[in-house]
Amino acid sequence: MKRILMSTAAMLAVVSNVYAADPYVPPPEEVVVVPTFTWTGPYLGLHGGWAWGDGSAAYANPVDCGGESPVGCAVSLDPSGGFVGGQIGYNYVFDNGFMLGIEGDYSFANLTDKGDAGEFPFASHVDLEVDQMATIQARLGYAMGQWLPFATVGWGFAHAERSVYNPILPNNGGSDSNWHDGWTVGAGAEYAINEHWSAKGEYRYMDLGEENYQVPTLGPGGTNVDLNLHTVRFGINYRF
Repeated sequence: MKRILMSTAAMLAVVSNVYAADPYVPPPEEVVVVPTFTWTGPYLGLHGGWAWGDGSAAYANPVDCGGESPVGCAVSLDPSGGFVGGQIGYNYVFDNGFMLGIEGDYSFANLTDKGDAGEFPFASHVDLEVDQMATIQARLGYAMGQWLPFATVGWGFAHAERSVYNPILPNNGGSDSNWHDGWTVGAGAEYAINEHWSAKGEYRYMDLGEENYQVPTLGPGGTNVDLNLHTVRFGINYRF
């Protein structure tokens, strides 16, 4: 019995020494690193919206259109319609929260208007269709967490086609197309859905100046079209 007790004590001593030499160490807790949100970086996205214009067309050389005086047969042209397109840009946010960025965009558009000028037999049926728009602009904003209000200023472009129909013109009329360009300003806000995706809405005004369209007229010189556009757009961006 004495030998059994001594053997048991020896075994307990060995086991105790083993555990003392190799104590249990719990595994370290996993550290979850939450990425810091930032608006800084490149992005690209898609947009769509509605546009409307206030423009006018007049003969480059005034003629008597059957009215009281040769005023050039001016006609109001107010094209409107939808558009879709894409944008690409880059933002940089300073330590004080101000954001400076640059963005370029391109849109396919379907903005149309039709008008009538003069009186029979000099009456003309006139159309204006804007089928493309583009801008390059600077963006200035202020980062407020997931919100980014901003203003824009830059240069805009629009491609338009002018067509005229008149029963007394050669071949009853014709058409011509042109690119308009001029300054643009706007404002909007963007909201970050998560680390990569954001949604935005904005308004822009585009003063696109006057261009000459060489369509058949009652006088030489074609017609001069002055074009301004307003756009309201909504879009989504993916930030890298």
